[in-house]
Amino acid sequence: MNKIFLLLISLFVSSSCTVYGVTDDYRKLSEEQQQKVVPLVAFTETDNNHIYKVNGKQLREEIQKHPRALVYTFTNGCKSEYCLPMSTYEKYARDNGYQLFLVMQGFGNLNETVQQRSPVFTAPLYAMDADYYNSKFSWNFSKYFENDLRAQPRKTKNEWAGSLYFFENGELVKVARGL
Repeated sequence: MNKIFLLLISLFVSSSCTVYGVTDDYRKLSEEQQQKVVPLVAFTETDNNHIYKVNGKQLREEIQKHPRALVYTFTNGCKSEYCLPMSTYEKYARDNGYQLFLVMQGFGNLNETVQQRSPVFTAPLYAMDADYYNSKFSWNFSKYFENDLRAQPRKTKNEWAGSLYFFENGELVKVARGL
């Protein structure tokens, strides 16, 4: 009897909580937020009103067009010492001659990032395209995205070195945790 009672309480508590980060959390967005998430057509046709789904291959091809590029992959609402306001990355990129690409790992806590928007930062927002990688789970599509970005076979296992990818002339020169 006690086990059944504990199980029922556990089910009730867990059903009232929202868990983020297991999937891309797209289905947890409001209808209005979902309408702002669109597939990337061209990097030259981005604006601040949308979030563009991108895969690592697309991004890598775009990086080839810039002498210096900085890709920051992040989780919305991150409270780690390695997660700084978006404006910090934008200022760093501007001051150091990098083309900046801000790439969300999913859509959970999306408002935490969107609320930082203009006039504080104006760079377009991108999100890893879980559909492209045919994976519901963030640990898979994030790894696949990062391997595509690194020009490695998709299933390569890398130890986490950071979420800042520095490119020069299309080549990855450094992965770092902080600026």
